[in-house]
Amino acid sequence: KPTKTSQIQFRNSFEGALSYFIAGFEQFPEDRGFALRPWKKIIFENSGMILDENRALAMGNYYFEDADGNSIKVEYTFGYRLKEDGELLIDLHHSSIPCCSQMEAA
Repeated sequence: KPTKTSQIQFRNSFEGALSYFIAGFEQFPEDRGFALRPWKKIIFENSGMILDENRALAMGNYYFEDADGNSIKVEYTFGYRLKEDGELLIDLHHSSIPCCSQMEAA
């Protein structure tokens, strides 16, 4: 699920996922190429972790700062799995824009 989308929230195809990161697919007009934006800095702030044998989950906020000094706060969850060959694999990722204060009042 792309973090900064609202028209087509879920991407169940390779083209849909790729469009979010590099744009250029007319069926996804709101995509601007998240990966192509000139990000200057990303800061991770873990809120918590769960470790269980060959699995780990982490959640928190990360902050993306672009070349102009604009930043965006994003909530994340990552799931990691240690494969038998010792390689670490990200097998779950979710990120979203924090809910606005107007929604919290509802």
